[in-house]
Amino acid sequence: MSRRRGPIMAAGAVVLRDGPNGPQVLTVHRPRYDDISLPKGHLESGEDAPVAAVREVLEETGVKVRLTAGLQPIEYDVPHKGGKMVQWWRARVCAAEAGEIDRSEVDEVLWLDVGQARERLSYHTDVQVLEEALEIPPTMTILMVRHAKAVSRKEWGSKKGNADDTKRPLDRRGHRQAKALRTLLDAYGVTRLVSSPSKRCMQTLQPFAKDSDIEITECPEFTEETFEAHHKAPKRAMKKLVAEALDDPDSPLAICGHRPVLPSMGDVVHSGNHPMSTAECLIVHLDHKGRAVRQEWHRPSV
Repeated sequence: MSRRRGPIMAAGAVVLRDGPNGPQVLTVHRPRYDDISLPKGHLESGEDAPVAAVREVLEETGVKVRLTAGLQPIEYDVPHKGGKMVQWWRARVCAAEAGEIDRSEVDEVLWLDVGQARERLSYHTDVQVLEEALEIPPTMTILMVRHAKAVSRKEWGSKKGNADDTKRPLDRRGHRQAKALRTLLDAYGVTRLVSSPSKRCMQTLQPFAKDSDIEITECPEFTEETFEAHHKAPKRAMKKLVAEALDDPDSPLAICGHRPVLPSMGDVVHSGNHPMSTAECLIVHLDHKGRAVRQEWHRPSV
Protein backbone atom coordinates (compact mmCIF):
# COMPACT_ATOMS: atom_id res chain seq x y z
CA MET A 1 0.00 0.00 0.00
CA SER A 2 1.41 3.40 -0.96
CA ARG A 3 1.72 5.94 1.81
CA ARG A 4 -0.46 9.04 1.36
CA ARG A 5 1.69 12.10 1.07
CA GLY A 6 0.81 15.49 2.51
CA PRO A 7 -0.49 18.33 0.36
CA ILE A 8 1.73 20.25 -2.03
CA MET A 9 2.70 23.44 -0.18
CA ALA A 10 2.52 26.84 -1.87
CA ALA A 11 2.41 30.48 -0.82
CA GLY A 12 1.13 33.73 -2.26
CA ALA A 13 0.08 37.26 -1.47
CA VAL A 14 -2.76 39.69 -2.00
CA VAL A 15 -0.80 42.82 -2.92
CA LEU A 16 -2.82 46.01 -2.54
CA ARG A 17 -2.08 49.62 -3.41
CA ASP A 18 -4.07 52.85 -3.55
CA GLY A 19 -5.46 53.62 -7.01
CA PRO A 20 -7.33 56.63 -8.43
CA ASN A 21 -10.67 54.89 -7.84
CA GLY A 22 -9.82 53.05 -4.63
CA PRO A 23 -7.74 49.96 -3.82
CA GLN A 24 -6.08 48.01 -6.61
CA VAL A 25 -4.91 44.40 -6.46
CA LEU A 26 -1.90 42.87 -8.23
CA THR A 27 -2.79 39.96 -10.55
CA VAL A 28 -1.12 37.96 -13.30
CA HIS A 29 -2.20 36.31 -16.54
CA ARG A 30 -0.69 32.85 -17.04
CA PRO A 31 -0.66 31.74 -20.69
CA ARG A 32 -0.28 28.07 -19.77
CA TYR A 33 -3.69 28.10 -18.09
CA ASP A 34 -5.12 31.21 -19.79
CA ASP A 35 -6.26 32.45 -16.39
CA ILE A 36 -6.00 35.54 -14.22
CA SER A 37 -4.90 34.81 -10.68
CA LEU A 38 -3.19 36.18 -7.61
CA PRO A 39 0.60 35.62 -7.60
CA LYS A 40 1.62 32.42 -5.82
CA GLY A 41 3.88 29.39 -6.22
CA HIS A 42 5.39 26.28 -4.66
CA LEU A 43 7.76 26.34 -1.70
CA GLU A 44 11.34 25.39 -2.48
CA SER A 45 13.05 22.73 -0.36
CA GLY A 46 13.57 24.03 3.18
CA GLU A 47 11.95 27.38 2.37
CA ASP A 48 9.67 29.17 4.86
CA ALA A 49 6.22 29.95 3.49
CA PRO A 50 6.46 33.74 4.06
CA VAL A 51 9.78 33.82 2.20
CA ALA A 52 8.25 31.83 -0.66
CA ALA A 53 5.31 34.24 -0.90
CA VAL A 54 7.61 37.26 -1.30
CA ARG A 55 9.86 35.43 -3.76
CA GLU A 56 6.96 34.26 -5.92
CA VAL A 57 5.46 37.74 -6.14
CA LEU A 58 8.83 39.14 -7.22
CA GLU A 59 9.45 36.39 -9.79
CA GLU A 60 5.96 36.60 -11.30
CA THR A 61 5.45 40.37 -11.25
CA GLY A 62 8.82 42.09 -10.71
CA VAL A 63 7.35 43.78 -7.60
CA LYS A 64 9.17 43.60 -4.25
CA VAL A 65 6.70 43.38 -1.36
CA ARG A 66 6.63 43.02 2.41
CA LEU A 67 4.04 40.87 4.11
CA THR A 68 1.50 42.24 6.55
CA ALA A 69 -1.41 40.27 8.02
CA GLY A 70 -1.66 36.55 7.43
CA LEU A 71 -4.79 35.17 5.78
CA GLN A 72 -6.56 31.82 5.96
CA PRO A 73 -4.86 29.07 3.94
CA ILE A 74 -6.75 27.56 1.02
CA GLU A 75 -6.64 23.83 0.35
CA TYR A 76 -7.93 22.12 -2.78
CA ASP A 77 -7.30 19.07 -4.97
CA VAL A 78 -5.13 19.15 -8.08
CA PRO A 79 -6.02 16.52 -10.71
CA HIS A 80 -3.53 13.62 -10.72
CA LYS A 81 -1.38 15.32 -8.04
CA GLY A 82 -3.44 15.22 -4.84
CA GLY A 83 -4.06 18.03 -2.37
CA LYS A 84 -2.51 21.48 -2.48
CA MET A 85 -2.39 24.03 0.31
CA VAL A 86 -1.68 27.70 -0.37
CA GLN A 87 -0.73 29.96 2.52
CA TRP A 88 -1.68 33.58 1.94
CA TRP A 89 -0.71 37.00 3.25
CA ARG A 90 -1.77 40.53 2.55
CA ALA A 91 1.22 42.51 1.28
CA ARG A 92 2.38 46.03 0.51
CA VAL A 93 4.68 47.23 -2.24
CA CYS A 94 8.26 48.02 -1.25
CA ALA A 95 9.60 48.65 -4.75
CA ALA A 96 8.81 47.88 -8.36
CA GLU A 97 12.06 46.16 -9.26
CA ALA A 98 13.28 45.62 -12.79
CA GLY A 99 13.48 41.90 -12.19
CA GLU A 100 13.29 39.49 -15.10
CA ILE A 101 9.85 37.91 -15.30
CA ASP A 102 9.55 34.40 -16.68
CA ARG A 103 7.29 35.11 -19.65
CA SER A 104 6.59 31.42 -20.13
CA GLU A 105 4.82 31.50 -16.76
CA VAL A 106 3.38 35.03 -16.80
CA ASP A 107 2.84 37.13 -19.90
CA GLU A 108 0.93 40.02 -18.33
CA VAL A 109 0.98 41.76 -14.95
CA LEU A 110 -2.24 43.59 -14.13
CA TRP A 111 -3.17 46.08 -11.42
CA LEU A 112 -6.96 45.75 -11.23
CA ASP A 113 -9.50 47.81 -9.35
CA VAL A 114 -11.20 45.64 -6.74
CA GLY A 115 -14.43 45.50 -8.75
CA GLN A 116 -12.53 44.39 -11.85
CA ALA A 117 -10.63 41.79 -9.86
CA ARG A 118 -13.83 40.28 -8.51
CA GLU A 119 -15.08 39.87 -12.08
CA ARG A 120 -11.86 38.80 -13.79
CA LEU A 121 -10.13 36.48 -11.30
CA SER A 122 -10.53 32.97 -12.68
CA TYR A 123 -10.92 31.13 -9.37
CA HIS A 124 -13.47 31.67 -6.64
CA THR A 125 -10.82 30.82 -4.03
CA ASP A 126 -8.76 33.82 -5.19
CA VAL A 127 -11.83 36.04 -4.80
CA GLN A 128 -12.37 34.55 -1.35
CA VAL A 129 -8.80 35.40 -0.32
CA LEU A 130 -9.14 38.92 -1.77
CA GLU A 131 -12.33 39.57 0.19
CA GLU A 132 -10.65 38.50 3.45
CA ALA A 133 -7.70 40.79 2.75
CA LEU A 134 -10.02 43.74 2.17
CA GLU A 135 -11.89 43.13 5.43
CA ILE A 136 -8.79 43.37 7.63
CA PRO A 137 -7.99 46.87 8.95
CA PRO A 138 -4.54 48.39 8.36
CA THR A 139 -1.97 46.80 10.66
CA MET A 140 1.56 47.25 11.93
CA THR A 141 3.85 44.27 12.53
CA ILE A 142 5.96 43.21 15.50
CA LEU A 143 8.14 40.09 15.38
CA MET A 144 9.13 38.59 18.73
CA VAL A 145 12.12 36.26 18.35
CA ARG A 146 13.45 33.77 20.87
CA HIS A 147 17.24 33.75 20.60
CA ALA A 148 18.83 30.98 18.57
CA LYS A 149 20.42 27.88 20.09
CA ALA A 150 23.14 28.86 22.55
CA VAL A 151 25.98 27.00 24.22
CA SER A 152 24.47 25.19 27.21
CA ARG A 153 24.68 26.83 30.62
CA LYS A 154 26.48 23.74 31.98
CA GLU A 155 29.11 23.80 29.24
CA TRP A 156 29.57 27.55 29.54
CA GLY A 157 29.74 27.52 33.33
CA SER A 158 32.26 24.69 33.40
CA LYS A 159 34.82 26.84 31.63
CA LYS A 160 37.06 28.87 33.89
CA GLY A 161 36.10 32.52 34.03
CA ASN A 162 32.69 32.09 32.36
CA ALA A 163 30.52 33.07 35.29
CA ASP A 164 28.73 35.87 33.37
CA ASP A 165 25.76 34.22 31.60
CA THR A 166 25.02 37.37 29.57
CA LYS A 167 28.18 36.61 27.55
CA ARG A 168 27.10 33.05 26.66
CA PRO A 169 27.21 32.80 22.84
CA LEU A 170 25.35 30.82 20.20
CA ASP A 171 26.53 27.35 19.32
CA ARG A 172 27.05 26.12 15.74
CA ARG A 173 23.39 25.32 15.20
CA GLY A 174 22.44 28.68 16.65
CA HIS A 175 24.60 30.50 14.14
CA ARG A 176 22.91 28.56 11.33
CA GLN A 177 19.51 29.50 12.74
CA ALA A 178 20.51 33.17 12.96
CA LYS A 179 21.54 33.15 9.31
CA ALA A 180 18.27 31.46 8.33
CA LEU A 181 16.30 34.19 10.09
CA ARG A 182 17.56 36.80 7.62
CA THR A 183 15.08 35.94 4.87
CA LEU A 184 12.16 35.63 7.29
CA LEU A 185 12.74 39.08 8.80
CA ASP A 186 13.19 40.50 5.32
CA ALA A 187 9.86 39.00 4.18
CA TYR A 188 8.07 41.20 6.72
CA GLY A 189 10.16 44.25 5.83
CA VAL A 190 11.73 44.69 9.27
CA THR A 191 13.34 48.12 9.62
CA ARG A 192 13.87 48.27 13.41
CA LEU A 193 15.75 45.83 15.64
CA VAL A 194 15.65 45.68 19.45
CA SER A 195 17.35 43.06 21.60
CA SER A 196 18.31 41.99 25.06
CA PRO A 197 22.00 42.95 25.30
CA SER A 198 22.89 39.34 26.19
CA LYS A 199 25.32 38.02 23.59
CA ARG A 200 23.12 35.12 22.42
CA CYS A 201 20.27 37.53 21.61
CA MET A 202 22.45 40.07 19.86
CA GLN A 203 24.10 37.33 17.78
CA THR A 204 20.66 36.09 16.71
CA LEU A 205 19.85 39.40 14.99
CA GLN A 206 23.35 40.32 13.80
CA PRO A 207 23.28 38.50 10.41
CA PHE A 208 20.11 40.35 9.37
CA ALA A 209 21.37 43.62 10.88
CA LYS A 210 24.57 43.35 8.85
CA ASP A 211 22.77 42.52 5.60
CA SER A 212 20.21 45.31 5.99
CA ASP A 213 22.54 47.88 7.59
CA ILE A 214 20.22 48.32 10.59
CA GLU A 215 21.59 49.06 14.06
CA ILE A 216 20.38 46.86 16.93
CA THR A 217 19.04 48.84 19.89
CA GLU A 218 19.87 47.18 23.21
CA CYS A 219 17.11 46.95 25.82
CA PRO A 220 18.47 45.87 29.25
CA GLU A 221 14.93 45.34 30.56
CA PHE A 222 14.66 42.21 28.37
CA THR A 223 17.53 40.28 29.99
CA GLU A 224 16.80 37.26 32.17
CA GLU A 225 18.70 38.89 35.00
CA THR A 226 16.55 42.03 34.96
CA PHE A 227 13.38 39.94 34.71
CA GLU A 228 14.35 37.92 37.78
CA ALA A 229 14.98 41.10 39.78
CA HIS A 230 12.09 43.21 38.42
CA HIS A 231 9.28 41.17 36.83
CA LYS A 232 7.41 44.24 35.57
CA ALA A 233 10.38 45.83 33.81
CA PRO A 234 10.08 43.89 30.50
CA LYS A 235 6.37 44.63 30.27
CA ARG A 236 6.93 48.36 30.76
CA ALA A 237 9.66 48.39 28.10
CA MET A 238 7.45 46.40 25.71
CA LYS A 239 4.54 48.84 26.16
CA LYS A 240 6.86 51.70 25.21
CA LEU A 241 8.08 49.88 22.10
CA VAL A 242 4.54 49.05 21.00
CA ALA A 243 3.49 52.69 21.40
CA GLU A 244 6.45 53.81 19.29
CA ALA A 245 5.65 51.18 16.65
CA LEU A 246 2.01 52.29 16.45
CA ASP A 247 3.22 55.83 15.76
CA ASP A 248 5.27 54.50 12.82
CA PRO A 249 3.25 51.58 11.37
CA ASP A 250 5.32 51.42 8.18
CA SER A 251 8.43 50.37 10.15
CA PRO A 252 8.03 46.71 11.23
CA LEU A 253 9.89 45.88 14.42
CA ALA A 254 11.75 42.70 15.47
CA ILE A 255 12.59 42.10 19.14
CA CYS A 256 14.87 39.30 20.38
CA GLY A 257 14.50 37.99 23.93
CA HIS A 258 14.73 34.99 26.24
CA ARG A 259 12.34 32.10 26.86
CA PRO A 260 11.44 33.12 30.47
CA VAL A 261 10.91 36.77 29.51
CA LEU A 262 8.96 36.43 26.24
CA PRO A 263 5.58 35.51 27.88
CA SER A 264 5.62 38.76 29.85
CA MET A 265 6.48 40.69 26.70
CA GLY A 266 3.77 38.82 24.78
CA ASP A 267 1.12 39.80 27.32
CA VAL A 268 1.37 43.36 26.02
CA VAL A 269 0.30 42.28 22.52
CA HIS A 270 -2.15 39.62 23.79
CA SER A 271 -0.27 36.80 22.06
CA GLY A 272 -1.43 34.00 24.34
CA ASN A 273 0.69 31.30 25.94
CA HIS A 274 2.76 29.59 23.26
CA PRO A 275 6.10 28.02 24.29
CA MET A 276 8.68 29.09 21.72
CA SER A 277 11.53 26.97 20.36
CA THR A 278 14.99 28.44 19.80
CA ALA A 279 14.95 30.99 16.94
CA GLU A 280 11.17 30.73 16.66
CA CYS A 281 9.29 33.90 15.70
CA LEU A 282 5.94 35.09 16.97
CA ILE A 283 4.60 37.61 14.47
CA VAL A 284 1.79 39.85 15.68
CA HIS A 285 -0.18 42.24 13.48
CA LEU A 286 -1.79 45.06 15.49
CA ASP A 287 -4.47 47.57 14.52
CA HIS A 288 -4.11 51.28 15.26
CA LYS A 289 -5.29 50.74 18.85
CA GLY A 290 -2.74 48.02 19.52
CA ARG A 291 -5.19 45.15 19.31
CA ALA A 292 -3.97 41.88 17.79
CA VAL A 293 -5.70 41.33 14.44
CA ARG A 294 -3.64 38.34 13.30
CA GLN A 295 -0.72 36.36 14.71
CA GLU A 296 1.46 33.54 13.43
CA TRP A 297 4.45 31.45 14.46
CA HIS A 298 7.37 30.31 12.36
CA ARG A 299 10.08 27.86 13.37
CA PRO A 300 13.42 27.72 11.57
CA SER A 301 14.08 24.74 9.34
CA VAL A 302 17.63 24.28 10.72
